[in-house]
Amino acid sequence: MSTNRLTLNNHWISQLLSIPEKGMGYHLVKVFLKNGKVLPKHKVLNSSILILEPNENIAIEDIENIQPEK
Repeated sequence: MSTNRLTLNNHWISQLLSIPEKGMGYHLVKVFLKNGKVLPKHKVLNSSILILEPNENIAIEDIENIQPEK
């Protein structure tokens, strides 16, 4: 099983660095896409690598917002 990963740009990295991690070395986030779709419960490793599901194929330009999961 291969894992899709997306390296975040400095804008998103800065945003994630300003909020507490969910666990050691990762954030649990909701990713809001510009097309209106929301990707819930996604991990971001080291504030910079978004882990995607195998069927998800997005580009950095598709991201509207990233927020921490509650």
